[in-house]
Amino acid sequence: MIMGSASLWDKFDRMRSASGFLTPAELLELADSGTVVLDPFSVILSKQVTIGPGNLFYPGVVIECDDESHCVIGGDTVFHGGTRIAASAGGSITIGDRSVIGEGGAQIKSTTADSEVSIGDGVRIVNGAEVLGHSRIGTGCQILGPISARSVSLADGATHAHPNPDRRGAVLKGFGRAQGIRLGVGEVINGSGDFGSAPVERQRVYHPLAPNS
Repeated sequence: MIMGSASLWDKFDRMRSASGFLTPAELLELADSGTVVLDPFSVILSKQVTIGPGNLFYPGVVIECDDESHCVIGGDTVFHGGTRIAASAGGSITIGDRSVIGEGGAQIKSTTADSEVSIGDGVRIVNGAEVLGHSRIGTGCQILGPISARSVSLADGATHAHPNPDRRGAVLKGFGRAQGIRLGVGEVINGSGDFGSAPVERQRVYHPLAPNS
């Protein structure tokens, strides 16, 4: 005998709640603060996550946070499908406002108490990027491509849309492993495998006709 629709949805909600996740109905309630969840059945969001207003969640976003950990998300950020954010075993993840996460896929993980991941405002983490370890991705910074960024520090700056690249937040682009990288405002590493052997460049190299002010 087929279970009645009401019983089916009750069972579905109980499974979500027992696992520490918001139910589809609870996800839709985020609309009261201007957040849009395009598919509440494929978005997985832990009850432990603190979330600001005005965010947009595409289908297939997963944000997990266990009882020992800390995860705070600001507002007006776009989370594309293929985004997975996970704080566990005392880890901590903070994400600021007006960012773009996961266009083309992305992972952000903090799995120990000493592996805090801090992400500022106006950040782009896209195209298969991964952020791990004790990492600080400053305001306006970008990680572009299938890069495993581990314990990196990227300096605050203006967003990628600022006309003067010397004022923009630091950038990692290319592919490969970026371990312990430290970049200042307006700097970029275009890596191809091992970022440790790639030169630090000024972003202006890639935008030679950009204004100086």
